[in-house]
Amino acid sequence: MCNEVRQVALRVVATLDRHGIQDSRLEAEVLLRHVLKYDRARFYASLSESLAAEQITLIRNLVNRRTAHDPLAYITGHREFYGLDFIVNPAVLIPRQETELLVDAALKFAGESDDSSKSVADIGTGSGAIAIAIAANLPSAHVYATDCSADALRITYINCRRHGVSDRIKLLEGDLLTPLRKPVDLIVSNPPYVADHLLPGLAPEVRREPRLALDGGKKGLDVISRLLEQAPDKLNAGGCLIVEISPEQVDAVRDMVQKQFPAADISYASDLLGLPRCVIVSTT
Repeated sequence: MCNEVRQVALRVVATLDRHGIQDSRLEAEVLLRHVLKYDRARFYASLSESLAAEQITLIRNLVNRRTAHDPLAYITGHREFYGLDFIVNPAVLIPRQETELLVDAALKFAGESDDSSKSVADIGTGSGAIAIAIAANLPSAHVYATDCSADALRITYINCRRHGVSDRIKLLEGDLLTPLRKPVDLIVSNPPYVADHLLPGLAPEVRREPRLALDGGKKGLDVISRLLEQAPDKLNAGGCLIVEISPEQVDAVRDMVQKQFPAADISYASDLLGLPRCVIVSTT
């Protein structure tokens, strides 16, 4: 059997296809590059090279994990978010592209202020992707990152050190906003918002991610509701609260926001399909 990189890649693609893995060509490339430790340019330059037996074995083991629906990011241990590379493992939710909208909105709020030293709290930080992306783009900001999971915060700390912001992000363990000692200018959060009855229908890969980071209760609004109830006492005047939501929750979330922040301006950040993915609450 030919063990050239090209032929091995084609066999991996075929295996992934048989198991219904989408984007099989891209995923095959990612798995091989992970084993070979090659960037894309070197990978494509190496297509005629032969792989060693131990490399073939390692690739086969990783492919077996992927066809068993282990998420690709957990297999490689990495996921890119907002142009930064993050360490991830099963203790944390895998950062997703749509959550970059939340970071965009946060940076826009900070950019509209003359004060670049905003205080920011990322609630339910997980891998730390949101907090670190904000800190990397706002060098003068004071950032807090909270999570109720000590295992998740260990990953956050690793990523903070990886990106050189561990001296500017304070990690706090506890429920939502309760660990914050004083109000901040900006609160951001990607909370659990999947309704519990929908969890069994999620893709097998998604069901491997922490249920705590996905399960939003009966209607997917339990955690968002508690977050909004805590927020008025934790947000400075003129501050902003940005929360990722599911598009069908817009009306219910707006009603909850108006109850807690009756004088606030409410807007939304929408994805490429025009669907609202973040609610933005601007206080006076």
